[in-house]
Amino acid sequence: MAQAALALEMLSISKSFPGVRALDGVSFACLRGEVHALCGENGAGKSTLIKILGGVYRPDSGSLRLDGREVAFSHPVAARRAGISIIHQELSLLPERSVAENIYLGIEPKRFGMLDRATMRSGAGRLLSRLASTIAPDCRAGDLSIAQQQIVEIAKALAIDARILVMDEPTAALDDVEAARLLDLVRRLSGEGVTIVYVSHRMPEIQAIADRVTVLKDGRSVMTAPIAEAPTSRLVRAMVGRDLADFYPPRSPGSPGAAALAISGGSNGGLRGVDLTLRAGEILGVAGLEGSGKRSLARAIFGDEPFESGTLEIRGEARIVKRPREAIALGIGCLSDDRKREGLLLQQSVRDNAMLTQRAFAPSFRPPNARPMSIERTDAQLRKLDLRAAGFDQEIRLLSGGNQQKTIIARWLAREPDILIFCEPTRGVDVATKAAIYKIMRDLAERGRAILMISSDLPEVIGVSDRILVMREGAIAGELPGGASEEDVMAIAVGHARETPAPAA
Repeated sequence: MAQAALALEMLSISKSFPGVRALDGVSFACLRGEVHALCGENGAGKSTLIKILGGVYRPDSGSLRLDGREVAFSHPVAARRAGISIIHQELSLLPERSVAENIYLGIEPKRFGMLDRATMRSGAGRLLSRLASTIAPDCRAGDLSIAQQQIVEIAKALAIDARILVMDEPTAALDDVEAARLLDLVRRLSGEGVTIVYVSHRMPEIQAIADRVTVLKDGRSVMTAPIAEAPTSRLVRAMVGRDLADFYPPRSPGSPGAAALAISGGSNGGLRGVDLTLRAGEILGVAGLEGSGKRSLARAIFGDEPFESGTLEIRGEARIVKRPREAIALGIGCLSDDRKREGLLLQQSVRDNAMLTQRAFAPSFRPPNARPMSIERTDAQLRKLDLRAAGFDQEIRLLSGGNQQKTIIARWLAREPDILIFCEPTRGVDVATKAAIYKIMRDLAERGRAILMISSDLPEVIGVSDRILVMREGAIAGELPGGASEEDVMAIAVGHARETPAPAA
């Protein structure tokens, strides 16, 4: 590797926290204009390495070089001034401010000591045009879709003339069409000489976009190779130390049971005439583009955005569900697609989060450790799910995404619901944990639970589901069997196939 071509070198980086050695002599280097993928299980050290690059942490040992010159950052602002921009999985836009204000946040142009809004708007317009975006600079950031917010985050990086752009799970919240557009944009930026560190758990994406790939495991670098020499099977072995031969568990050969949930003509502001039947013992997948209504479907069933017309039956009885508490009481559980904002109390312990719903439904004068809400039962369930933590009294914000998701699953299993809605069940989760969650879902179905899985990950929907419903414009546009091709699903999702309404059962 020619020294002159190196844009970034991180040499023998080590970092420890109380009781944890997060990085142990990791070296990582990127060429100018390269897309370098960074992979590893949750907890492998990726986030720590990125935070050192971004000036959030200082390494205990090791050095950092940009274009051959050694640098040291004591603050994220110093890293930004050096041309390093990090787009985190949880986007950082200020929702009440305009797009232009977000793009120039911290580097606002001034004229005669006053904020120069005209220059800011025109500059934002040029940056967005460079990204082939039609987003208006004066638009309120909170009104944008997730895909549009990603564009604004990239524009922010271009505004500081970023030479190194770190993208952490950039397509986790995007559907396949939006993800493809983002990958095209990554290629364009790479062609302009921007060095991109691309962090992702999505193997097909890495194969499509990366020039090289580095794998971290247990705080060490275990592999760096050109992508042509790193097929998915090799990457998975490097990450988890074994082959994941049965990534998707086999479907049950038997027939599903009676209808656990039935909706007829379900409509509200985001849904129109939804008809579906979910049976005990099956996993029913729901696919569709962003804005198709699949998220609204979950929120309607769970009473968060209730149906305004139509009927909903649970175990054959007509029910009206206007609040999540009513849904829970009727035996419905729901894992949110945004676990950090809607599913977790980040400052509380793993154990407290796992017991949250049980405590919410406990009688006022019930002893705090009475069965089935005992600490022992909770801890046993967390261990059964192979949750990795320093201790169950550890703050959950310190856990990986996969272990946070397992905590939420443990919370619902304590309620023993008949119906479980999994929204984006493996978003931001590593390969091994994905396989573990799929097995949990299949085990639940085989024990008679009815599983509704709503996901933007098409291979996941196809590989896990017994049946697949495809949504478009707030309605169910068609149904396919589990194992259908991605082309068939997308054809219905975009309206290029003859619609086949989902049967009632």
